[in-house]
Amino acid sequence: MARLSAHAEGPEDGPVRASTAAAEVDLKDLRRLQLISAASEVICRNGVDGARLKDIAEQAGVSLGLVQHYFRRREELISETIGSMLELTLATWRSVSEREPDPVRRLFALLRFQVAGWAPFTKRWSFWIEFWSAANRDNTLQTYAHDVYERWEEPFRTAIDAGVRTGDFTTSLSAGRVSLILMSLADGAAIHVLMARDSLDEEGMFDLLIDMACRVLDIDTEVRDRALADLPRIISPRYPSEPEPADSIDWAPLIESRLR
Repeated sequence: MARLSAHAEGPEDGPVRASTAAAEVDLKDLRRLQLISAASEVICRNGVDGARLKDIAEQAGVSLGLVQHYFRRREELISETIGSMLELTLATWRSVSEREPDPVRRLFALLRFQVAGWAPFTKRWSFWIEFWSAANRDNTLQTYAHDVYERWEEPFRTAIDAGVRTGDFTTSLSAGRVSLILMSLADGAAIHVLMARDSLDEEGMFDLLIDMACRVLDIDTEVRDRALADLPRIISPRYPSEPEPADSIDWAPLIESRLR
């Protein structure tokens, strides 16, 4: 949270002024994240095109004027919300990558994250589906969409390359080709879960992803079972610690990183 403490020194003292300035910056960041959080909820519910500043203000419990004070244009708030969602995603991957040396478990954690991450499945996937739909009609959002896919493909390629080097993965396909297969399968399966849960649920989606990864990377059954044995069911930036299930997006990692 915001760091509001100051040294007990005179009003002209430098440390006091510096601390006050830092507190103001922190409070500003917190307020912006509050509005970004509200915007993400509205986008999940109404889509990108239907995310009006008035609705975002109501969701955040603030005045429309306050929203416009921090984000003068609706497009600015939308783009920062998309960037923040991507930042949360990449923060999770960095934590997994740094703390998980085994390439098989690292890839499986990444696949698990497709299903169970720092936000409920429906909200997280609804957000991205609404974003992709809007990007199909908006040239500026198309640029963001390209960046999202490019940056999200890198964790897959990194994990696959590492497994090939260690001999855990065997494939005639390039890391880029395998990552494309897994990402495309995840996208399609997620839509199926959202639209036809009776025929495919979240656990079924995860099993599908693991099965495909094992097939294209020739992962042995015993290696697969060992890697899955104690894999966290919810993947977060605090990997391997597992957070409690929640019904909202967890913005705490972003708050902590921005207020350090």
